[in-house]
Parts: sequence; C-alpha cells; structure tokens
Amino acid sequence: MQTTNPLSEADVLRFLQQQQSQGRPSPTLREIAAHVGHKATLSVQRILDRLEQQGLIRREALQARNIRLTPRAAPQRGLLLMGRIAAGALAEAIEDQELFDLGEEYDPDTHRGLRVKGHSMIDAHILDGDIAVIRLQETCTDGEIVAAEVDGEATLKRFFQRKDHVLLKPENKRMKPIRVSADVTIRGVLVGLIRRL
Repeated sequence: MQTTNPLSEADVLRFLQQQQSQGRPSPTLREIAAHVGHKATLSVQRILDRLEQQGLIRREALQARNIRLTPRAAPQRGLLLMGRIAAGALAEAIEDQELFDLGEEYDPDTHRGLRVKGHSMIDAHILDGDIAVIRLQETCTDGEIVAAEVDGEATLKRFFQRKDHVLLKPENKRMKPIRVSADVTIRGVLVGLIRRL
C-alpha cells in the first residue's frame, strides 16, 4: 500500500511565497495539494489554519483565491551579496552571503552583488568598498568588465580575448594587465554599481 509523505507547513508556505514572488494569484487548495504532492485537500486546509494562527497568512472571507501572506511571511527580495571580489591581483573568491535590499531594481534570480576590494578599477570609477552588480552569465564580449575566475581565484577586470591568451585589464594606469594562458571562467558581467556615502 502506497503512503503519502506527511505534509509540512514549510512546504505549503514555500509554495505560497513562490506564487507571490512570481506575481501569480493565490492558489486553490487543490493546486497547493497537487504542487506539494499530496492528495488530501483536508490536510492542506489544516495546515492553512495553522499558518493563519501563527500570523503568517490571512484569508479573505467570501472570496475565491483568498490566501494572502502577511508581512512576516512575505518572500524576501533583494540583491544577494555574495562576498568580496578583488580589484587588484587575483585573490581567493570569498563567499559570504547577505541580502542587500534594492527593491525591484535588479532581478535576484539573475544578478548578484560583490563587494569590491582594491584599487585596480578606480579609473572606471569603481572604488574599494563599492558593490559591483553582476549579471550572472558565462560569456562576455571584448572590453566588458567581468567577474572572472582563474584557478579558483577571482578578480574584476576588463576582458580581452587574444589569439593564445586572455588579457584581464585593470582600469588603473599604475597597474599592469593580467595575462592568462589557462582557462578563464566568466561568472558575470558588470551592469551596475552601488556606493554608500
């Protein structure tokens, strides 16, 4: 006899948050049950009752698709700050996640923030401590400023593809380009900059 996995409050709440963050209407009991792989809408109803008692949702009376997340349960949006990236010599990529609230300006699914450390990009007005907004992608065109990784070390530089090597060029007259014969992994392309005064 096949048994159904127990339904959890976290599963239901996660689905509701996902629906809201994608701008979709409130799901029905059947839609919730189908999504979380459960057949009994009565079980979903009981979980919704508990979520309402905890102040995580509210339900509008006499209204279809009536489930609303309260501010306590609303999905967090913002730019995920992934850590620091060197604006100097290649340095170990440091991942230290933090959510940086930018409202709706950048899509959190396709963009990340990296805190700049160093002075190699000052002539492009990218300063130590700035947050570089990177659009996640694995390709770029010549001359774009990219987050590049070489042998596990990362840097923020202008990218130039040459016949037999890659040039990672700083924007600082006092610093020399980094010539790379090994594989260069593009993590993303610079699309914005955040500076707090």
